Amino acid sequence: INSIIKVSGMTAVVLALLVGFTIGHLLHLELWTAKFFLKLVKALHLGGDDIDMDFYVTAVALFCCSGFGWYSTLTEGITGDPSLLMSKAVLDGFTAMIFASTLGRSVCAIPLPQCVILLLVFGAGRLLAGVLTPTMFADLSACGGILTMAAGFRVAKIKSLPLVDLMPALILVMPFSVLWST
Repeated sequence: INSIIKVSGMTAVVLALLVGFTIGHLLHLELWTAKFFLKLVKALHLGGDDIDMDFYVTAVALFCCSGFGWYSTLTEGITGDPSLLMSKAVLDGFTAMIFASTLGRSVCAIPLPQCVILLLVFGAGRLLAGVLTPTMFADLSACGGILTMAAGFRVAKIKSLPLVDLMPALILVMPFSVLWST
């Protein structure tokens, strides 16, 4: 909620969510992600057919693509200081082990995609350092806050929203923010 209220242009964020979801839904990102991780978990012998893939995909989305993770990693890419990213990686590794003890070994496959995704975001921050503005960061933070709230609804089984289908919004929100502010 704190991330959402810092928004600079809510219209840009809502537009990014709508267009991002449409793209994700048309590409069946949620379905492909679930199939990929089911194969990964089976290939690594971390679980069987009894895995709750809906919950597993939610955990992957929270670890890999939470608004805080993207925001802080992008910020660190701009500054060139990866200290928070390294701390987050260590803490998330321990969190995955704790989840593995209660939810099954399949959760141990989460840190690998998390590392890849966050390193890509860090690199993007390095490349876009001169272009990104505080307005874009505020809108990215708001978009991430909305996705985190959607993940909470899904974990609490209030409403199962297709999180991975919403992920393209995290990429679209920044250009939409620029367009909206101009």
